[in-house]
Amino acid sequence: MHLASTMGAMGEVRRRGRPRSATADRAILEATRELLVENGYAGLSMEGVAARTGVGKPTVYRRWPSKGALVAEAVNHGFLAATPGRGVDPPDTGDIEADIRQWLRGYAALAADPRHTPLVLALTAAAAENPQDAEVLYQQLTGPRHEALVERLRRGVDAGQVRADADLDAVADAVTGALLYQLLTGNAAASERRAAALVDILLGGLRAGPGEA
Repeated sequence: MHLASTMGAMGEVRRRGRPRSATADRAILEATRELLVENGYAGLSMEGVAARTGVGKPTVYRRWPSKGALVAEAVNHGFLAATPGRGVDPPDTGDIEADIRQWLRGYAALAADPRHTPLVLALTAAAAENPQDAEVLYQQLTGPRHEALVERLRRGVDAGQVRADADLDAVADAVTGALLYQLLTGNAAASERRAAALVDILLGGLRAGPGEA
């Protein structure tokens, strides 16, 4: 969908200091996702986003100081919009194994969706291109997801379902890394199955023994 027709009138009417327009923000983020799907990260430019949206380039830069920051928010917004009301954090039903498996299925399906695969790949390219953008991406996307998974595992430790001496950060890295690897190697369709097999192995080693519960 081309957004210039809907956003053209907005142009540069917004002056410095005026409150940000939520409509403009949504349009810019949508245009960013469209262009990432069409052209990939290498083919994305702030100028192209501005042209697609029908605003001036300074308008885009006032909101996002770099391409990486724009991509991070665009992808995050797209993921959250695809999972209304629940986000992409692990649930907590009291059963750590069931919760991790449910999260894994949902996250793998989300990441492997053809509409989202180019966005995930764009994140990887952005992180590799610029260390500052990599930090922004971590703070907005990877970091919060990682911490949410670690926190769910930590509650599993508190409930006596996970070994107290388990390296929870390493577990979170292994699970999310397995999903990303499948995407980067063109095996997105197998990501859920492969990561599920990894979770079977990890959970087997994470279970608290009789004396730890």
